[in-house]
Amino acid sequence: MVSLLKAECGYQFTSKLEGMFNDMRISKETAEKYRSHKKGLVNTSTDARDAENGGKPVDVEVSVLSNSHWPSQNVQPCILPTAVKAAMDRFQKYYLTTYTGRKLSWQTFTGSAEIRATLPPIKGSKKSNARRHDLSVTTYQMCILVLFNTQDVLTLKQIRDETHIPEDELRRHLVSLCTPKHRILRKGSKGKGISGDDDTFTYNAEYTSKMTRVKIPMVSMRDATGSATGTAATSGANGIDGGAAAMGGAGAAASRGLVDGSSTVPIAVEEDRRHLLEAAIVRIMKARKILNHNDLVAEVTRQLSGRFAPQPQFVKKRVESLIEKEYLERDEGDRRVYRYIA
Repeated sequence: MVSLLKAECGYQFTSKLEGMFNDMRISKETAEKYRSHKKGLVNTSTDARDAENGGKPVDVEVSVLSNSHWPSQNVQPCILPTAVKAAMDRFQKYYLTTYTGRKLSWQTFTGSAEIRATLPPIKGSKKSNARRHDLSVTTYQMCILVLFNTQDVLTLKQIRDETHIPEDELRRHLVSLCTPKHRILRKGSKGKGISGDDDTFTYNAEYTSKMTRVKIPMVSMRDATGSATGTAATSGANGIDGGAAAMGGAGAAASRGLVDGSSTVPIAVEEDRRHLLEAAIVRIMKARKILNHNDLVAEVTRQLSGRFAPQPQFVKKRVESLIEKEYLERDEGDRRVYRYIA
């Protein structure tokens, strides 16, 4: 494909794209060489910083990308957990020794992590063993969660001071950890937003999931801060060759499923219909308080029939969105019954 574009549009048109692919290939080779380097080490001295991870070194995978080929953002690195910083220092030492005359600039806002959460047995359960879940999170979420290894309750200000995560991103990542479906933390204030610096966050020892491996989804920036613009979550590069920001993976753009299933509806109309649909659901649930799924779909369709005909699957998506925003909740006895949260 790149060759065809190059032949059709010329070298200048594809030069950066070719550079990106080349960076990714070289980055994979570097990662393999580093793994071989670690296996070949003999009589390695113990790093005291690894004690935070039970004495085991953290395994890091770094995408090293050239500043000249990738878009950059000037975002200051956050404060990483001690064991993670030790692992990054070891990689940086290896890289700068192998490739002289280069500089690494760590882009923590684009990274991702896998952490193991060990939770106590559920009260009243016959199982007495500790429960374990492997959480797939962003680097920012990892920094936040690791703080709760030593304290059960932290305020927004304390978390900000400990991590140095940018304000809007900090609020967004905290709210993502407090959603009804993935409530790793409990928020002190009511509602979907964060009230202020004194708002508290508590480690949720009663968190449960049917899955051992859990991916924590990100809420939009609008839901977290009330701003009109959202940002897409990215995962990938932690280290950048050349000293400027870049991302190792493409941003996850928000999906645009149309409310009425039509591919011909303009985006502006589509957004209006989404808001109309959510407003109708909230209005109905506020009046009825409790309603099962089928009755809710039927009532929404009836009320909006004069404007457009929403498909059931898109009504379901809007309901799920409202549950995440804490306007509705599922009944504990019957998952197909919804309750309005005042």
